[in-house]
Amino acid sequence: MGENRERRRARRQPRGLLRKDEILAAAGTLFAEVGYDKATTNLIAAQAGVSPGSLYQFFPNKEAIAHAYAAAATAQLQRVYDTILSPEVIALPLPSFLDVFIDALVAFNRAFPGYLALSVASTISSPLGLALADLRRGIMGRLDALFEARWPAMPSKERRLRGLVSYRLFLALLPLALEGPEDDREAVVGEMKAVLFRYWEPSTGGEPPADMPASGPPAPSAPW
Repeated sequence: MGENRERRRARRQPRGLLRKDEILAAAGTLFAEVGYDKATTNLIAAQAGVSPGSLYQFFPNKEAIAHAYAAAATAQLQRVYDTILSPEVIALPLPSFLDVFIDALVAFNRAFPGYLALSVASTISSPLGLALADLRRGIMGRLDALFEARWPAMPSKERRLRGLVSYRLFLALLPLALEGPEDDREAVVGEMKAVLFRYWEPSTGGEPPADMPASGPPAPSAPW
């Protein structure tokens, strides 16, 4: 009998994992559409096509859903960064680098539309707020590592300032790259690349040094 129970539990697990992913995807959609503050567990359940009772089998409240969603998004973003901050990509000419860098980050935010909404929510709990603050610090670390790898002669103070301004520019344009007709969204992505190219290129010379270390930049603890 014990073996039968184990087999039944094993058959249920894939369905349970799929249902959990569906709930998280529905939550991300709602966070993006109505904001985290206005999203409720009932709305998330309806968006996912499950009953509130089924939702509570996986998550006790909206806060737990947000934590799980942020964790899943962060894990995926780490994988994205493994690619776009590889030595081969960093060594590309600046226009080609920006194509890879911006396209990957925009694609991630389209796949996880609620990620940006969580970062601007006003009713999150202290634990989630602290986790998001850690992520924002990680953003600065990522950009600082990128600038140091491409342009090691740039003073650290300038790297930090350029990282902060670059991040704010990206955030300002990101909602336009996630909404509206596809042609408009793609045009905004093109403008993102143009803005960052014009901001980065004049004082950096545009290209990474020929003797950039093969190991690439160190990986900070949290991603953009």
